[in-house]
Amino acid sequence: MRVFVGVFLLFLFCLGIAWMRVEINRSGRTIRQLQNEVEIKEARNQYLKLEILRLTSPETILQQAGDKLHMAPIAPHRVVVLPKE
Repeated sequence: MRVFVGVFLLFLFCLGIAWMRVEINRSGRTIRQLQNEVEIKEARNQYLKLEILRLTSPETILQQAGDKLHMAPIAPHRVVVLPKE
């Protein structure tokens, strides 16, 4: 009877170790997947920051205003100030 209990406990111990190894491997894969997602999102964030800087630059704004809205800068001598009423 003692031998049976000993073998049974050894079996449970080995089963527990095997289960822990499976969980460690699963957790490792999940961590790697999440790290990859973070890297992708950080790269996308960096791209979007650069895109914001590009689109808000004065040169880009002047170009877009001219190309899409047909606007052009006005010369200072052409500005007319209306009198206050």
